[in-house]
Amino acid sequence: LGKKTLTELIEPLDDRIQGVTDFLTDVNRDVELKISEIQDPFGPAIVDPQLECIVGSQETEKGCTAINEKRKEKGLSQLDIHCIELVEDVERRGPHEEEKISSSSMRSRILGQRLLKARKSWDKSEGPYIIGLTGGSASGKSSLGKRFQKLGAGLVDCDKLGHLAYQPGSPTLDKLVKEFGDSVLSEDGTVNRRALGAIVFSDKSQLTKLNQIVWPEISRMAGEQATELYQSGHKVVLLDAAVLIEADWHLNCHEVWVCIVPRETAIERIVERDNKSKEEAQKRIDSQMSNRDRCKIANSVFCTLWDPEITQKQAESAWTRLTKELQL
Repeated sequence: LGKKTLTELIEPLDDRIQGVTDFLTDVNRDVELKISEIQDPFGPAIVDPQLECIVGSQETEKGCTAINEKRKEKGLSQLDIHCIELVEDVERRGPHEEEKISSSSMRSRILGQRLLKARKSWDKSEGPYIIGLTGGSASGKSSLGKRFQKLGAGLVDCDKLGHLAYQPGSPTLDKLVKEFGDSVLSEDGTVNRRALGAIVFSDKSQLTKLNQIVWPEISRMAGEQATELYQSGHKVVLLDAAVLIEADWHLNCHEVWVCIVPRETAIERIVERDNKSKEEAQKRIDSQMSNRDRCKIANSVFCTLWDPEITQKQAESAWTRLTKELQL
């Protein structure tokens, strides 16, 4: 599954098995079902002596032939191969979708759509409708946030707030010095990020301590900015935050929107954008929450893999849907 498009949106195995079961039962209730998970290129077809026929498509015909070759090696009977013709997708929405009807294209069409209901109800008179926007490094979440800002949303950049949270004279900076010592200060009284990083990134327990000090302050500042944006007329406010879920800020959001790209794409972008080695980029991605785990709680998912125009269509579709739902 790793090579498929938008693997994060593929249904869990049990759900897919149930879907196949329901379909086959609807076709013929007298059929005896034996459904197996395929964990290699061949599956049970090269070892089950009871099989007589294999159904494939024009794309997988060579694979069916390969299965028969494996069966011959094992002394098993040859399977009748029944190939189904590919069906043209007359609703194809662009070059990023396949010409034939496919599950990959179906997954791309749910980008920007509602996957889960809102996490909590909203009272328009009490404050903004808050959407937490998150994603891994180089996922394109910040550029996506700016698209929503142009469409009318208020935008809070929580990642930038992280740099403002411990300015000289702030209570947060005092807490940092108390916890990590004067060595984390530069001569001008600001945080020495290199020195602080050397402490926290070599010891997870120290990183946890840092987060416990800084995250609450970022959350407070984000709340203040969201309120200011609401008072200036923005009914919907997006919190752009890389650690939205890790910091539990999503618990205060009405929705969570997740931006994803394939792992290899993220690595390539980090290498090009940040002048990092491939190994450094891989370590950065591996140190973060996975796309799949983010998508598990996402109310909507977006992907910036393709041309900017496609991302813009996702954003416009989501914004139009949301404003209708909220009656804005």
